[in-house]
Amino acid sequence: MTNEDLVSHLVGLGHTVETLDRGPQDRWILLREYSISTGSLAGQSRDVAIQWSPQIPYVAPSAIHVRPHVVAMGTRNAQQSVLGTQWQYLSRVLRCPPTPQAWVVHINTIFSEF
Repeated sequence: MTNEDLVSHLVGLGHTVETLDRGPQDRWILLREYSISTGSLAGQSRDVAIQWSPQIPYVAPSAIHVRPHVVAMGTRNAQQSVLGTQWQYLSRVLRCPPTPQAWVVHINTIFSEF
């Protein structure tokens, strides 16, 4: 899997996806208004950012970043994101082989926890 594979898969599913490039080691895959289908946030949407993985083979980053926040800062492994105060870092590790499909399941699983 590559970052480009993930972007292509998300676009193919109909998501609005951007690449945010803030410098050589600061690149992100940004999903705009990701619809949440399960959990207490069902029916809402959030922007989701996934840090671009520079490793080959691909290594999944240890978190997703969401805007707006989903929980109080400092609870449930949430902390301030490097993307700014509107963003929240949710520490959740993708524990299976990274594929674009696994990433979608992972994002949905994270949101279902809240």
